[in-house]
Amino acid sequence: MPDQIETGNKDGHNIENLLVYEPDELPKQFSLFSTLAFGFSMTNSWLGYSATLITPLLLGGSPTVIFGLIAASIASCFITAGLAELASAYPSSGGQYHFAYMVTPPKYSAIVAFVMGWLSVVAWALTSASTALVCAQMAGNLAGIYHPNYDVEAWQTWMIYMLLVLIATAIVCFLPTALPRGEMVMFVSSFLGFIVSLVTVLAMQSNKQSAKSVFIDYENSSGWGDGTSFIIGLGTCMYAYLAIDGACHIAEELPNPSRDVPRAMGLTMLIGIITVIPWTIAFLFSITDTDAVASSSIPVYTIYLQATRSRPVATFLTVWILFVYFGALVSCIVTTGRLAYAFARDGGLPYSSLFARIHPTYQAPINATLACAAVVIIYGLIYIGSATAFNSFISMSILSLNLTYALPQAILLVRGREHILPKRSFALGQHIGPICNAFSILWAFFITIMFCFPTSIPTAVADMNYVSVIVVGISFLILISWWGGKRKTFSGPVRLP
Repeated sequence: MPDQIETGNKDGHNIENLLVYEPDELPKQFSLFSTLAFGFSMTNSWLGYSATLITPLLLGGSPTVIFGLIAASIASCFITAGLAELASAYPSSGGQYHFAYMVTPPKYSAIVAFVMGWLSVVAWALTSASTALVCAQMAGNLAGIYHPNYDVEAWQTWMIYMLLVLIATAIVCFLPTALPRGEMVMFVSSFLGFIVSLVTVLAMQSNKQSAKSVFIDYENSSGWGDGTSFIIGLGTCMYAYLAIDGACHIAEELPNPSRDVPRAMGLTMLIGIITVIPWTIAFLFSITDTDAVASSSIPVYTIYLQATRSRPVATFLTVWILFVYFGALVSCIVTTGRLAYAFARDGGLPYSSLFARIHPTYQAPINATLACAAVVIIYGLIYIGSATAFNSFISMSILSLNLTYALPQAILLVRGREHILPKRSFALGQHIGPICNAFSILWAFFITIMFCFPTSIPTAVADMNYVSVIVVGISFLILISWWGGKRKTFSGPVRLP
């Protein structure tokens, strides 16, 4: 791997000094298939979209849900291609902050990498939190469906949330060698769940919606104009492809990451499109009461119920989704821990020496993983006080990840792709590459603006969109950390695979 990196370095970084020639600390236990399973387990487009389609449904009805998804799919293809090329050029568990360091001029590379590192860690912690909350809400509300007198309180949801995070963390820390096989089981379970769901709703729903109601009839209840509501809904549609960078963060656990990580990312994107678009169309044709779905505590259960008219069948399919969603939570905890470990190894976190350790028995970054789990659990307490504030932080995860996807590509494009990039297994070329990079930059700028808008107007303090406040607050804390001491100790990645 070192000679791969040496051949193309023209940006002023002395890569020989970045490499520490020591045995890899994390075992290389992932194959191409298990890496694909790992990446898809987190993105899981059809599953992830099931948790968020209510927002675009209220922002324009079925047309926003489907056409917003198609637009998000196209945008994500460009973003993924540009990111995959960087992953091929600089394979590392650090992912985007390592990419940023390698393409930035040496004078500014440390601070850019530091900001990217913190944005990545925060975004992945929030992604883990959102996944855990979906599981917790689904489990608690399923109990409420079968026991109508049971009203799920926010603190009870948090208790379920905490339990799920603890179980997922225990699996990651104490069964590390089982992770590749477990990811493959979840991949197969997700694909089977997609097929069973698709066939069931289409076969059992005899009163399907018309094509006009699904593709044409625009129903906007947001208070915004139709064009604005569609654009705001489009931002939520990006959740279908959240965490597309997941495979990057296990790069040090693959024998040939420069080749296999981009392949896994591309296949994750392809399978995501193949599953989420047909699944969404089938569900939209099967909805008979949009208001009931919009007001449901478990929208996907309500859609299953309307399609099958059978509570046991709807429950079975919802539990299947819950099972696969928990697998996604495990993968998110893995990624967050690996990323925090890599950032601590480079000195980016407080008490980095503690979190940069690999457990000698389990061969896993247990300290970093436990710390991330603790942050996720503590963060979940916000949900008890304000679901709106919690959801604003979750929106921050999509926003932060998109920024980390775009910034390295922006620097690369400005400085000159062929001048910066080394020889790599996956290269976009001199024509497609700049297009992907430029699109990623423009899209991130566009999404950043749209995510700061409330989903409906008029708005009140209780349902205000606080994403802009959170972005400013987190950015301020990152800069305080940098100027408060890290600028003297953090110099960027200390090793690359």
